[in-house]
Amino acid sequence: MAKAAAKKKARPKTKTVRKSAARSTTRSKAKAKTKPAPKGPLYLTEADVQRLVTVKDAIATLELMFETWPDPATSNLPRQRAQIGKGSFNLMGAAWGASEIFGLKAYYGIGGGRFHVLLYSSRDGSLKAMIEADHLGRMRTGAASGLATKILANPDARTLGVIGAGRQAFTQVAAVCAVRKIETVRVFTRTAEHREAFAKEIERKLRVTAEPATTGEAAIGDADVAITITKSAEPVLRANWLKSGVHVNAAGANSASRREVDAETVLRATVRATDQVAQARVEAGEYRDLVAAGRLQWQDVVELGDVLTEKVPGRRGPADITLYKSLGIALEDIAFADLIWRRAVERGVGKAMP
Repeated sequence: MAKAAAKKKARPKTKTVRKSAARSTTRSKAKAKTKPAPKGPLYLTEADVQRLVTVKDAIATLELMFETWPDPATSNLPRQRAQIGKGSFNLMGAAWGASEIFGLKAYYGIGGGRFHVLLYSSRDGSLKAMIEADHLGRMRTGAASGLATKILANPDARTLGVIGAGRQAFTQVAAVCAVRKIETVRVFTRTAEHREAFAKEIERKLRVTAEPATTGEAAIGDADVAITITKSAEPVLRANWLKSGVHVNAAGANSASRREVDAETVLRATVRATDQVAQARVEAGEYRDLVAAGRLQWQDVVELGDVLTEKVPGRRGPADITLYKSLGIALEDIAFADLIWRRAVERGVGKAMP
């Protein structure tokens, strides 16, 4: 992981939450021990996943995972892609030493997508579960932005601006609202009916005031936290829209051919974070472009886990602009899958596989 000598003073509030997340995980493990484990692997459906976990669960899991990543038994393999017909087959794997698990996520990106996670025990190599992973992925992607917001956004952030209203957008908003007392959400997407419907969904499900915006600048201009969650190949967010102190989650693009924020947004940021630098070197178009042009160096990009554990500095003051370039990594999926499996065992959810 990215290294730096500089350290910040401990943030008591953050450390309290980390301990709380760890206690929650420990309690879940303790509960699991009170019931007999299934004799074989479980098959868990999308409906099972939705019943068992929430975005808040995902945030706590990712916080613990990033904190324990330095364990030598933990590793993450960047995504591999293979073109199949009009879509692509995507494969990513990881091992999480702290929970003695490893696994993979595989998905096919066409026709709405097909997503599965295979979760294994690193004690004996046995398969624990096969999990349908569309909702799992939506929650963990939102949770990564939520965790980045918790670590990097100003504590008094109250306004959220969102560009994009697709299938990943709601969990992004839900996660940010879980870590900050958001009072107003402004939403922009190119289709008026989509942004209006999304604003209504936010108000109905999250009980937060939400307003459709007619332009991206109108959605982002006075935001304390900004989210881009699109498939755009060209930037949808411009640096001259951003007010002082904003935190930006660029969460939609995970391919070198796509980018959601312009070069000046990256260059203005005092913190340029991502899930894993090794994967960013392959997939983060916004960072890759600037490195290739000699305007940025990879040592200027930090990993979210290193900010969390204070190995590198985070926000230095209320006027800083901070950026989290979300890619989505296998280790996040596998860690969250482990919680889902444990909850399923506790509650008797899922079907036994042969």
